[in-house]
Amino acid sequence: MCVACMGMFSGCGKTQITDAEYEELAKKAAKTNAGKVVLKITKGDKTHDVTLDMLTYFLAYNESEGNAFYKENIDMFRTMYGENANFWKIPYNETMTMGDTYKDAAYSTALYTLLMYFEAEEVGMTLTESRKNALELSVTRFLSGYTAEERARCGMTEEVIRANYERLFLADQYKEVATSTVQVDTEAVAATIDKEDYRLFETTYLYLSKSTDDAAFNTVAGSTEQRVALMEECLADAKNGTALADIQKKHAQVLTYATRDFLKSNTSSIEPDYVTNAEEMKEGEIRMLNYDYGIYIVKLDSNTKYYGYDDAVTAAIEKEKNTEASKVFTKVEEKYTVVKTDEWDAIEMGTILKAPQK
Repeated sequence: MCVACMGMFSGCGKTQITDAEYEELAKKAAKTNAGKVVLKITKGDKTHDVTLDMLTYFLAYNESEGNAFYKENIDMFRTMYGENANFWKIPYNETMTMGDTYKDAAYSTALYTLLMYFEAEEVGMTLTESRKNALELSVTRFLSGYTAEERARCGMTEEVIRANYERLFLADQYKEVATSTVQVDTEAVAATIDKEDYRLFETTYLYLSKSTDDAAFNTVAGSTEQRVALMEECLADAKNGTALADIQKKHAQVLTYATRDFLKSNTSSIEPDYVTNAEEMKEGEIRMLNYDYGIYIVKLDSNTKYYGYDDAVTAAIEKEKNTEASKVFTKVEEKYTVVKTDEWDAIEMGTILKAPQK
């Protein structure tokens, strides 16, 4: 995607290139890109020649994402592959490089947009006024995220990016209309979410450690037997109506008082026996749990609330809607055949804007 005079961008020339001159270079690059057919997309007897300028948005965006990822993890990449390793040539898996991955991502998004756009165009759909307004703002924001040099490198003129966004926005509008009739059995989806997993157990407890590592603490807390006896005394006081917080104040040198709330589905950081007892207890019930390392006096304050259940159901319904909506594109995709040309194969991630800064 680079224009022929890219040598001027390296700083080797004696004259500083102005933004206006960069804009002229961008126009030249855009004209060159408009003559490069990278994809041939056919439906029935009609073939769309997709030129390189129609993919400018997707390629530039994905290369920017790759550059950002590299910079965020630069120390790791340098350690693993050396100071001068080319990020885009680094293996992503056994068969693909990082460049292949980002190029595939650009292709997938572009293909989705193009096919939905062609469908919208076929039925005569035009952008709504609200989308037209949003489009102008998006064009301005996108272009402001790139330097004049970067825009010149890949032919990112305002005209090219506006055309890219027009296809993007119309494709989105078509998708919205095409998926508006998607029906989801919300009750069936909700039934797949176990409400009990979101039951909130609210507990408070007193805790006395059995550790003997601290000599000063041992002097106050006494032997293991004495600690057990103290907690049994505290348990009796609690069952007689004394608040756990007040009991802790009476024995502040040795007792810890705290709250512990947990969901039935999220107890990995809590002692299994603590969870089991809390689940068995009735609201207001108090129990003592004696472990090798310490002693708890636990009170179940409440177990009648559910936390996150409604959000989980909403998320599951949304996921199901997206699954059904994706079938709309699958049906559209089945109508087309796509052929990648040599021009597509020649596109090399890492050369569209510029290589990540080391």
